[in-house]
Amino acid sequence: MLATDKKPTVQDFPTATLVIGGPWFRGHQLDTRPAVVVGPFGGPEFADEATMSVVWFFTLGAPQPGDSVQAMFPHELTPLDDTLTTMHGDTFRDIVRNLRRGRFAYDDGDALRAAVRQAWRERTGLADADPAARHTLHRS
Repeated sequence: MLATDKKPTVQDFPTATLVIGGPWFRGHQLDTRPAVVVGPFGGPEFADEATMSVVWFFTLGAPQPGDSVQAMFPHELTPLDDTLTTMHGDTFRDIVRNLRRGRFAYDDGDALRAAVRQAWRERTGLADADPAARHTLHRS
């Protein structure tokens, strides 16, 4: 294995990272589709030791644990070059609308909600791009 070939980890997928992954349904993995990282499995306090990321497959509807919100291993996810601030406007509006209608287990969605609010401010011109938020919204 080359030094540049490293296995992805949860830390490679911060909250609000757009990814492609295959959700699971009744023991079968479905075709890949876009999703957004909600955070590390177990919550932010487990970010350094988590082995899975919680993701929301927003094309499956409002966030619902087990249906559209699932824990995925990092090797099951592929990051996208797009962000919440640069993605297609109609898709972003769907995310905002469905985010309000759905639910996450525990407080898993708090950081994602904050990132979506910041992206909305940037998209509408109410705020300049926040360098700290930009770090969580952009993949290097």
